Amino acid sequence: MRRHWIIALLLAAASLALYWPVRQFDLIYFDDPLLLTDCPPVQAGLTWAGVKWALTSVVIANWQPLTNLSFLLVGQFFGIAPGAHHLANALLHAANAALVFLLLRQLTGATWRSAMAAAIFAWHPLRVESVAWIAERKDVLCAFFFLLSLWFYTLFVQARHLREPPSGSAGATARRPRMFYGAALLAFLLALLSKPMAVTLPGVLVLLDLWPLGRLQNAVGRVGQVKTMLVEKVPFFVLMILFCVVTYWIQHDYAAMTPWDKLGAAPRVANAISGYLAYPVQLFYPLHLAAIYPYPKTIDVLPTVLKAGLLLAITSGCLAQLSRRPWLAVGWFWYLGTALPVIGLVQVGEQAMADRYTYLPLIGPVAALVWTAADWLSGRRGGKAMLTVAAIVILCALAALTERQLQFWRNTVALFTHNIAVTPGNSSAWYTLGLGWEHTGDTNRAIVCYRTAKMLEPRDYQNRRNLANLLVKHGLLAAAEAEFQSLVADQPGDCQNRLGLSAAFAAEGRADDALAQLNESVRLDPDCVEALNNLAWTLATSDRAEVRDAPRAVALARHACELTQYHQTLMIGTLAAAQAGAGQFDDAVASAERACAVAAANGETNLLQRNQELLQRYRAGKPAREQ
Repeated sequence: MRRHWIIALLLAAASLALYWPVRQFDLIYFDDPLLLTDCPPVQAGLTWAGVKWALTSVVIANWQPLTNLSFLLVGQFFGIAPGAHHLANALLHAANAALVFLLLRQLTGATWRSAMAAAIFAWHPLRVESVAWIAERKDVLCAFFFLLSLWFYTLFVQARHLREPPSGSAGATARRPRMFYGAALLAFLLALLSKPMAVTLPGVLVLLDLWPLGRLQNAVGRVGQVKTMLVEKVPFFVLMILFCVVTYWIQHDYAAMTPWDKLGAAPRVANAISGYLAYPVQLFYPLHLAAIYPYPKTIDVLPTVLKAGLLLAITSGCLAQLSRRPWLAVGWFWYLGTALPVIGLVQVGEQAMADRYTYLPLIGPVAALVWTAADWLSGRRGGKAMLTVAAIVILCALAALTERQLQFWRNTVALFTHNIAVTPGNSSAWYTLGLGWEHTGDTNRAIVCYRTAKMLEPRDYQNRRNLANLLVKHGLLAAAEAEFQSLVADQPGDCQNRLGLSAAFAAEGRADDALAQLNESVRLDPDCVEALNNLAWTLATSDRAEVRDAPRAVALARHACELTQYHQTLMIGTLAAAQAGAGQFDDAVASAERACAVAAANGETNLLQRNQELLQRYRAGKPAREQ
């Protein structure tokens, strides 16, 4: 086996060993449940219905069919066990470490510089968020195909310029470039299907033509060569434009983008300038990393202007070194270009910045720094020894920092306790910490967290709903009703507030008021699955004849099942109860059996037992009844 393949395997193995502890980590209750515990297709594994979901569904405001398929694949063999899904991310990251090395070595022929750059990339604590957060599978999977595409493109360019056919025949020489080109284009498409951030790849191809491939310099004054380089990139740019349009449409349609009337141009530009400088600072000083960085509430004009000046100075300095050290300009523009989709000019989500956004962009600056250090020290006395010592110290320090950062990601409570420590006054961190405590069963601490988040940001209605719902569970009904009434006053058109108020009334024994709020919820949002299900169950199973309305209950429950594609046990069970209430016992038995099958497939033990009990009632010709 050639030496560079051994180095690639060692890099992958060391990276996997560094992230091996993730196999014991829990879910992060910030997006992870949407892809595992709250996702019936993943729970069911590889099924035709699951594949259809993967290819057509928009998950967390992203169309990511290949990422969805990866969750189905892991789910097929390991279910929704967090450890297996964490390890899947770690394995992809290990492969990416090897790919960064192989790509840089193929581009430059420099083995040890490439190995150093790949190790810094893989072992830097900024990588932890992308690897230790299950929901960021899209990040590591996209990077895998992104790097693979660049590697195949490099092989395509180099094969095209071979003077002697590798196999001894001109036909083979002609076939190899076409094969590598097709593989590069296919890998680019797969990267886009994993995460749309890969749209920046065509720009990286242009940079690689500048350095280290040197095609742009060689093509100066040669119209034919310039035309060839442009034509070969047309399919890449076509895919880029297509996915930019699709992604913009999806995120706009799902209200993931912050509207311009809510966040104007000036804050976006200021935040982008700040982010462009903050990420390189984190590269050198990764000690206060967080899962959520709050968006700045004000713009400081002078610091923003100074930061913009510094960015221009760095850019000018890199361009001034273009002829002598071209890797500086290529590395810097790699960073500026690949970070552009996530730098905040088009604001998606609440965060000002995110560690995961550096996964691909910082590869360029890392490579540029390694090449600059090696170039500066290689000609000096004792330079090789200095490089070796520096490399060992840097890599050991990065591995230690990554091990430290990993411990914060072991569960939601640990992560967001740390997040609050490094970003005080962060309402979103307090809210998510409350989710963590709630899932551990510590409702008292969860209520404290939600109330703190409410104090910091009273307009965070989701936090307030969580607080009110938890107050209901905790038996603090007067406080819960007051919170829900306040939410209804602030958001009268939101059906979730009415649903919560209905639950509070039901807990207080005010059945008529609870029913009125359920009816209002369905009126406000006829496609709200939870409202449809709750109202259908009430109309089907109430012990009061004047409340029961079995035909309407059947219609509501069937609509809820259609909206969830008959994937959710609760909805199918409610349809069975409605059919039994309408005297349709054969249909009720069939629906109850279906509910039992779905519950068994999803591992929902309690729901399976409950639906089995109801199934016996329907077989005996008895409807479900509930006070």
